[in-house]
Amino acid sequence: MSEKEISRDMLIEQLARKIVDSRLETISIFFLETVGPLGRVWSQLALLYLQPLLILLGSYGDLLIEIIRDPEAVKKLVKRIEELAEDRDRRRKK
Repeated sequence: MSEKEISRDMLIEQLARKIVDSRLETISIFFLETVGPLGRVWSQLALLYLQPLLILLGSYGDLLIEIIRDPEAVKKLVKRIEELAEDRDRRRKK
């Protein structure tokens, strides 16, 4: 596994955890699955309009754009959000 793939996986994990901790998994999954087929278009719009903000994120901004651009990475993020939300709900029921 390359260093770039490890960074991408770490970012996916961090995003998924923040989304689930904020209890925004439903709207996030809806959004991600809606923009999934248009990922390349969205990533280009993000580059155009959010470039000043992406600079503040440094290499994470680039990774975020890559995740949005890659349908497999979006699926991986959605799957991880679902797993973390299920785990959280299971723990709350105990």
